[in-house]
Amino acid sequence: MIRRPVLAAFVLAAACSVHLAGAQETASFKYFTAFRNAVPGIDFFASNRAAVAPYEKSAAEAIGRLQGLFGKDLPRGAVFICSTLAQKDAVYEPKVLRSGYKWTLTAVTADVQAQEMMARMKSQMGDDIPAEIRDRMQRMSKDMPKDMMANAEKQMAATMAQQIAHAVVQTLTNKELQFRSSRVEDMGKSPLPDWLDIGIASYASGQNTAIQYLKQNMDQSFPIEDVLSMARPFVASAVGANGMGRSGGGNGGFPGGSGGFPQGGFPGGGGRGMGDFPGGANGFPQGGFPGGGGRGMGGFPGGANGFPQGGGMGGQRGQRGGSQRNMPNASNMSKDEQDRMLFDGQSSSFFLYLLEKLGVDRVRALLAEAQEGKESREYLGKPDVLGTDFAKIEEDWAAWVKAQDQAAGYGRN
Repeated sequence: MIRRPVLAAFVLAAACSVHLAGAQETASFKYFTAFRNAVPGIDFFASNRAAVAPYEKSAAEAIGRLQGLFGKDLPRGAVFICSTLAQKDAVYEPKVLRSGYKWTLTAVTADVQAQEMMARMKSQMGDDIPAEIRDRMQRMSKDMPKDMMANAEKQMAATMAQQIAHAVVQTLTNKELQFRSSRVEDMGKSPLPDWLDIGIASYASGQNTAIQYLKQNMDQSFPIEDVLSMARPFVASAVGANGMGRSGGGNGGFPGGSGGFPQGGFPGGGGRGMGDFPGGANGFPQGGFPGGGGRGMGGFPGGANGFPQGGGMGGQRGQRGGSQRNMPNASNMSKDEQDRMLFDGQSSSFFLYLLEKLGVDRVRALLAEAQEGKESREYLGKPDVLGTDFAKIEEDWAAWVKAQDQAAGYGRN
């Protein structure tokens, strides 16, 4: 016979679940239209369906892969797509989480990013922004070639899929956690080791943006046995908001750098930051704004590229010591960023290697033990899994990495 206190607790829990579900169904937010369950377990909020469309396929694929690893019952979340500054300013994540969602993420369109850049420029330069720069920025989105805009949307969708994976995994494995965009790079809340957080996100999104860098620098990679227990190398974030446009490649922020565009800038060439406007050689002399400076926000009045350390918008950062590894634009990356890219490349590729070599059932068993706080080496070291010879394991993994190519879907940019 069920005791009354136990029965009362059961009824209360059921009532809370119904209340949260009802809150999600009725939650509304100023300036946004709700597209509920556009992807299983995710409500999108945007101006219109067209703003949601670029994210649906990659988000659905990510949820499907996560369900394959963790089962169908995943924490429900909300994604806000902001196409105006008014929308971005209206997103108040505590309210979203109070509506019953376990996690929330925010993305901004290229138009909003351009508006934010203009606002930052005005804060630095006042009303002294050259008319040429102001006019070009205002025309930027309208004049941007369709293929470049499509590529930018693809990049942002891939990054959102990675962030969805981080949000789902962390709220699934830590029942008390409420995940928001500002914590998108914070692995400390997850009970899983960092390499698994990165590996799962890469697998779920179908993206491994660091694989080519890893392949070029295998001789400087970390021992795989160390990767299994080490913390992800720390990189200070660049100017950004809501988890978007953070510094350093890898899975935090947009692939390739800040802003979600190839090479860390607006589509249009090889420069970084704000040096890639359509219209000739990166839009401006030296790949930057008039006045010199080169990459990033170089050329602004005020000394060394206009901003400390060569620009706060993803441009060349101050060197913090250590040798520079062999990769295009490596001079734009600090030693910390290079270490993070190596760690991310190793973590994501080793997770994919395990899926291929061991199969999904044994990877699920690895995840189950990791959630219990057990070391990855304990499970992988079992005789019927990989064994304890990590030198041989690393050799086999390295050979597997070298055999991968972009056609397999790894390391797409």
